[in-house]
Amino acid sequence: MHDRIEEEAADWAVRHPLDSDGRARLDDWLAQDPRRRGALLRAMAGLSAIECALVAEDAAMPPARPARLPTRRWMLAGGGGAIAAGVAAAIGWPRGSRYVATARGEIRRLPLEDGSIATINTNSELRIRLDSDSRRIELEQGQAWFQVAKDRTRPFLVDAGIAQARAVGTAFSVIRGGDGVQVAVTEGAVAVWPSDSSGMMTILQAGQFANFRSAAAGPVIGSAPEDIERALAWRNGEISLENESLAEAIAQFNRYNRQQMVLADPGLADERLVGLFKIDKPADFAAMLAASLDVEVTAGPTEIRIARKTAAPR
Repeated sequence: MHDRIEEEAADWAVRHPLDSDGRARLDDWLAQDPRRRGALLRAMAGLSAIECALVAEDAAMPPARPARLPTRRWMLAGGGGAIAAGVAAAIGWPRGSRYVATARGEIRRLPLEDGSIATINTNSELRIRLDSDSRRIELEQGQAWFQVAKDRTRPFLVDAGIAQARAVGTAFSVIRGGDGVQVAVTEGAVAVWPSDSSGMMTILQAGQFANFRSAAAGPVIGSAPEDIERALAWRNGEISLENESLAEAIAQFNRYNRQQMVLADPGLADERLVGLFKIDKPADFAAMLAASLDVEVTAGPTEIRIARKTAAPR
């Protein structure tokens, strides 16, 4: 029972801030058991410790493996750290969020009121809420790269469904797709955790990524700074290939263009490619294939068909 109270308190703590309905629900939750108020205070203190770890990158944080902070139970067990003001203002997605969506092929650079910048990839949807004590993004689908303005009094939280990411002043990408969520850090440090309160919390540094497949399980952590930067070439309207297969390259182009490439010969799928290409120029990419792979390209208004050349009849 005690563990359940601690986990529920952690859920309230990370949901900062609440609207009026949320505050009423929190007051009701606190009133049901005298132990809950102390659990909530410990949870807020634990989050303060996380903030200290994130802003430590200002003091030239040395490279290290991701720092695994045991679980939210661990956060609740310790004292110390400043308790955030307004405990009763802990969470739920507030009303009045700004909704942003991008269409196929659209890449949008969106300056935010706090000085941060969200660069949003094709076919993405997100909600933005900037308040006096927090900055919150709900990524419903797709991908965005966030360059976060430093403000220690307003943590920057991204909710990607099964995964959460929390930063102060940093730059990082979040992808939410059908097969899971990836958080990749390009500058500074970001705390990530599975949305289930029993999950592990990890601090990622620049060049590291976390792949989530479940809201209840810890992510797979890795370090690949060059791959992360290359994968973000879309911010400049480009696709960067470094030994990707032809099938993978075509899938990338088709995400952005209504003129779809079709690989008519499956035997070509594993051909490996290197190069930098404009996202909105599938015909130029196909022309390169025709020259380098000796394939036949047939282009129409909605389709570019790629096939192996057939031998001319004798």
